[in-house]
Amino acid sequence: MKHIVISLFAAFFTLGLSAQNTVIGVVNWDCSLPSNTYFGYYQTRSLSPAKYRYLTPYYADVINRNKIDYHWRDVDEYSIEMQYAIDAGIDYFAYCWYGEIPNKRLPALVDDFKKCNDNCMHELAYARSLHVQSPLRDKLKLCAIVVVIHPYNEEELDNLARTMKEDYYQKACGRPLVYLFGGRGDKANMTPRLRAACQRMGADEPYFVVMGNRKLDTEGEFAVQALSEYNDKAENVKTYAAQKERMIEMNSIRVATGMNVIPLFTTGFDPSPRIDNRVPWGEGYPEVNYALPATREELIDGGKALCDWIQENRSSCPTGHILTFAWNEFEEGGWLCPTWTSIGPDTSRIKTFRTITEYWRKNLDKRK
Repeated sequence: MKHIVISLFAAFFTLGLSAQNTVIGVVNWDCSLPSNTYFGYYQTRSLSPAKYRYLTPYYADVINRNKIDYHWRDVDEYSIEMQYAIDAGIDYFAYCWYGEIPNKRLPALVDDFKKCNDNCMHELAYARSLHVQSPLRDKLKLCAIVVVIHPYNEEELDNLARTMKEDYYQKACGRPLVYLFGGRGDKANMTPRLRAACQRMGADEPYFVVMGNRKLDTEGEFAVQALSEYNDKAENVKTYAAQKERMIEMNSIRVATGMNVIPLFTTGFDPSPRIDNRVPWGEGYPEVNYALPATREELIDGGKALCDWIQENRSSCPTGHILTFAWNEFEEGGWLCPTWTSIGPDTSRIKTFRTITEYWRKNLDKRK
């Protein structure tokens, strides 16, 4: 009997040490589309000035000093981009999720979004459609960032629930991972609608993560499992060091709610391209100071600071996930995707992130 008790204790202790290994997700909002599309028009306009070439993705068509465009990429081209992410130690893209159905005849997203009707929202699903066709989809998984104020119809939610059943859909604690962005996540009626879609499609109950900083219901119809954020942006700052401090502060605020947390790592925030060339959605961006792009040393320091924070708050971070802003928010100054130069892709930032992901796994993973 004594030996049985010892064996059970040893098994329990081993299980405790086998906590979830580090899983690294990166926000993906892709509107790198030809300029004759709705969203492509705005991104090509924002990034065309020569001073923003360092923010221009490597696959852009640079026509002249002050004009870029995009072509319709195919699966092979997109797989090259996915391979960059895989090589950097990224596990999944968290896609801002829009349906692929045009002409839904639904209301505009918000009042100041009138110029963008339901005929063009499906453009934002194009990159994701390439992802699911790629032979690399099992090496670089995906999950949804559901925009709770967007008027999804039931067919779109059913399609998402079907996708949750695929091996390439990212899980958290064994359940399909779903981030909820925008609006009041516990009041937006999205959690019961998605649960109903999962029941219809035979998918598992989602692991809901609200992008926000306040305590929410963990039981009942509107229950969610954790908090995170899209980006802990800092305004009126001049350095990435200040942005890093904001990141740590906001992660701590989420932990203070008593809820589980998926920590957010930010690579920066500077929406100057959209200040110079305004877009018709959102509330706009104030004309204040924003942090200069982080150097290699500053990004690595930020990664180490978050690692230290996670070690101090392990009990609040049970999934092992870290969400990063961002893969391709070029117009908001947060990117990891290689960028354009006249002699080929600039891969310096994605290589720096590889150093960070290796550091996280070396210091945070329980299983060796």
